[in-house]
Amino acid sequence: MLSEKLISLRRKSGLSQQELADRISVTRQTISNWECGQGAPALDKAAELASIYHVSLDDLVGDNVGIIVRSKKNPNRLLKSLEGRRVKISCKDKEIAMEVGFDWGYSGIVKVLEVTDDWLRIEYTRTKENSLTKKETVVKLMEIGTLNGFELVEDAE
Repeated sequence: MLSEKLISLRRKSGLSQQELADRISVTRQTISNWECGQGAPALDKAAELASIYHVSLDDLVGDNVGIIVRSKKNPNRLLKSLEGRRVKISCKDKEIAMEVGFDWGYSGIVKVLEVTDDWLRIEYTRTKENSLTKKETVVKLMEIGTLNGFELVEDAE
């Protein structure tokens, strides 16, 4: 049913009815009506919704296509299992790797402190700036989407 799809997709996108209404230039009440099954979006508005939700128009309005979403966001279990472990990570491009701090004196190994829906909180040791021998510990947030892969080095101590 279209109304249920509209609710699920809006919630998955993290949008309130007002935020969605503002994005497609309708009132919040219009969004509410569509979600309650009291009317349906016109073709132009349905196309905008499909674009916002990254689904095809056919999938949005078709009765033969259901929407399955997680009711609660959970970080990837595989990545979550890395918390407290030391890993070697690879990024999708060198520019991002430099942003994360992969620089002179960095061993290539990080400790994963925390995994959330969007971020890896990592810690690593590198040579302190303007020093050849002094080390410093750095903590960074790395967007999960920038991660290309990882290799488990050892268990946490």
